[in-house]
Amino acid sequence: MKKLIVIAAAAIAVSCGNKQQAQQSESDSTIVATDSVVVEEVAPENNAAELDAKAIEKIQKFYKDYVFGQEEATDEVINSYCTKKLAKKLADDYEYEGGGYAVWDFRSGAQDGDSDVQKVNNVEALGEGKYKVSYNDMGTKGSCIISVVVDGDNILFDEISNK
Repeated sequence: MKKLIVIAAAAIAVSCGNKQQAQQSESDSTIVATDSVVVEEVAPENNAAELDAKAIEKIQKFYKDYVFGQEEATDEVINSYCTKKLAKKLADDYEYEGGGYAVWDFRSGAQDGDSDVQKVNNVEALGEGKYKVSYNDMGTKGSCIISVVVDGDNILFDEISNK
């Protein structure tokens, strides 16, 4: 019986020591241990890096498919990429009959160019939800700043400025 109590005490001591080690914070994450579940909580700087990666991917896809691509920016597309405020601006800037969206607001404004190349060269996170998009628009190098907001799990373009 005495041996059983010593083994139980040792097991409790080891368990408590492991819990303390599991709860120590590291620079990039925190491990929180309960009796049977270990949950990793991501530090805020990792959330920002993850948000930046998702926003950059979304910006690149939008340019590839709708700005420089051949796919039409329908209501459904614009609503999945843009806030209502930006969707209204793009609709207001559309200068043709029948309605649509001025996706050319994301471009340099060049009508024709020396090249057929239309591609994003770089998307750089500037912080505070702003991203600088550098591109080649038919030989004309251009850039713009896209501001994004997070709506639940969705990243939406909120403003665009050509700079």
